[in-house]
Amino acid sequence: MSWLAASSWLPAALLAAGLSWLAVGMLRRHAVQKGIVALPGARQSHDHPVPTGGGLGLVAAICLVSLISAALGGLPVHWVGGVLPGMAILSVMGWMDDSHFLGRLPRLLVQFVVSLSLVTWLASGPQAWSVGWVLLVGTGLVWVMNMYNFMDGSHGMAGFQGVFAGLVSAVLLAHAAQPELALAALVVAAACAGFLPWNFPRPRIFLGDAGSVPLGFGLGALLLLGVRAGALEPMVAFAILSLFLVDSTLTLLVRVIRGERWYTAHKQHLYQRLIAHGWTHGRVLALYQAVNMLVVTPAIVLALMYPKYAWPITGLLALVLAAAWRIASLRLEVQK
Repeated sequence: MSWLAASSWLPAALLAAGLSWLAVGMLRRHAVQKGIVALPGARQSHDHPVPTGGGLGLVAAICLVSLISAALGGLPVHWVGGVLPGMAILSVMGWMDDSHFLGRLPRLLVQFVVSLSLVTWLASGPQAWSVGWVLLVGTGLVWVMNMYNFMDGSHGMAGFQGVFAGLVSAVLLAHAAQPELALAALVVAAACAGFLPWNFPRPRIFLGDAGSVPLGFGLGALLLLGVRAGALEPMVAFAILSLFLVDSTLTLLVRVIRGERWYTAHKQHLYQRLIAHGWTHGRVLALYQAVNMLVVTPAIVLALMYPKYAWPITGLLALVLAAAWRIASLRLEVQK
């Protein structure tokens, strides 16, 4: 039986989770010994130094299990040859940044090179994309990886979102007869689950840029592959990450409109302001995942049940999330 058979998915998931847990633990010991820690600052919501860079272990687990799966039964060539190398490059760069600050420009340059390299490869073939589409999609992928990095500022937030997005993607891709992509999504979700015991409820290590940036890239690329294969509607792909996208995008727009230095570190995302107003990290996490389960998931199900109306359904989802974000922001401003 092929490795891609459904009966083999559980071993793959368990291996990814186990390797992630083990690798993150090893990295934590190294970070403690070398003093690689995230200090409280302009962006962080913690109040004491915490080891960081644990995402390198998570990404290593995703890459290793994906390569084993590819050898035993096959995974999409674009995942193995394009996404995994990109995640590895971004993770190593993130680890270097976590250890020794690299600067904003070099990081952004590498992100664009990785993103545009993948999109250019995807754009080749009988139905080649125009240069404009390549630049647009590549820039969008850069935004997704940075968005995920911005939202990695509360205990368990990025890890649980990775589990949610990975599992939902796996189900949708399997339903669309894309078992190879579904397995890749499951491996991502499982690796995130393996990281969580180190990060929630008590943060013993953070993902750091070594994890949040490549994880955002991996999830964004996975959804892009699903759209390219015709397995996902573009707006359904958006819906899977919509909660993170809405918070980060609206926060950025507000900062730009106010004339603030939008490219500098800050704590103005909704989840960060909730913590600043006395919410615990666990309460914030519960709220965000409740929205995922009670608002985002039903919208995705409706879009699948009525594909002709996928765009208006997911568009309405975006409006609902944006309205909720605005109402919550106004209430927090009143409570100052």
